[in-house]
Order: sequence, then structure tokens, then C-alpha cells
Amino acid sequence: MREILGQALAMLREEGSEAVSLSRVASRLGVTTAALYRYFPSKDALDAELQRAVIAALVAAVRERTDDADAFALDNKLPELDRALLSIVVTTLVFERFADTSPAEFGYLTRNLSTPDLVLPDREAAHVFEAAWSALVDLAVRIEVAQECEVLTEGDPNERAVALWAALQGVVQTRKLVRSARGRIEPERLVHTLVQGLLVGWGVAREDAERVLDLAEREGFADGLVSTLDFLQTN
Repeated sequence: MREILGQALAMLREEGSEAVSLSRVASRLGVTTAALYRYFPSKDALDAELQRAVIAALVAAVRERTDDADAFALDNKLPELDRALLSIVVTTLVFERFADTSPAEFGYLTRNLSTPDLVLPDREAAHVFEAAWSALVDLAVRIEVAQECEVLTEGDPNERAVALWAALQGVVQTRKLVRSARGRIEPERLVHTLVQGLLVGWGVAREDAERVLDLAEREGFADGLVSTLDFLQTN
């Protein structure tokens, strides 16, 4: 399955989502299309598993970088407020940088999760959503910890995680406009502004939010992410 998905991801990066099909993947592998039905009974099943692979790569990147941030916070004896906010901020930065590192894969994923039309059948869409929900649960847990430390005001952590993720989706989509509005739209700066605004709305002082955002960017916690294809080949 890893080899099939790897070929499909390579095709996605090289030729776009419309080029991906079971027959073309089979041709690249030098097998018959029927041979792939053992693993993927339909194109929808392949699409769903590709999206799950992208989510897995994103979740792995977030967990690796938030673990790094947690270790950094302990080693440098950061105050409780900074420790609680840093992992939330790093999560958002990784999400934004992942879209830059793996644009084709990220776009493929958002076709299902962010567009109003129903791209996949209900069964396959449910599998993709469950994988995506695992990423949101991680974020919700970190938000809940910050609330328990009274760094954030009380609120529904799951709802806040979804709201933050949805807002980030919107900001990331502005990348499409940059070439037509160069100098007027800066997606990375918009992410900074968005996260700061939400944290302030959830009870964080503006200067504290700004300080932790600057720290996360200065330390490069979201830099050097591997692509989904590289992740798949090494895991």
C-alpha cells in the first residue's frame, strides 16, 4: 500500500489531482489495474487513503515540533504562560508551513475538508474526517491545558480547536491571491495576526501573545518540514 500511495503522491505532485487514477498508478508500477483492487476497490478508496496519508504526515509534523517546543520550554525554564501558549502557536505555524512544503498534497486534502461540494462518498469521507479529527483532538488537549492553567479563559476546547483550524484554512487559501496582489497579501503575516487575535479573544494579553509568536518564529519550530512523500517513504 505504501508503494501504491507513493506513486500516487508522486503523480499528484507532478501532474495534479486530475491525473491520479488507479490505471495510471498501476501503469507506473508495472502491474495491471486489477492487481490494485486488492488494496483499493475504487478510485474513491484511493483518494481517501491519500488524504489520510497527508493528514498522517501533518499530524506527525505537529507532534514532532510541539514535542521540540515542550522540551525547549522546559530546558529554558519558560514561565507557565509561555509554555502553555508555545505548543498552541507551534501547531498553527506547522499547519501553515506544511501547506507551503506540500502544496499539492495540501490542496488535495482541502478539496474534501474545505470545499462545500461532497467530493467523496459518505463512507470514505468519514474515514478522512476521523483522521483529521485526531489532529484537532491534539490541539484541543493543548487548549484545555492552557485553560486549566488559567492562561486562557474558560471555553469549549474542541470548539476552539475547530475554529482555529477553520480560520487557518481560510488564511492559507490566500496564497492563491499572492501573485495577483503581491505586496498587499502576506499569508505568513496573516497567520501571525490571526493567531494573536484569537489568543487575545481567549483572554491572553496582546503583548504575551506577540512575545510567544515571535519566540516560536525566531526558534524556527516550523522550519524544515519534510514533504508528505518523504514522510511516507520513511514511515
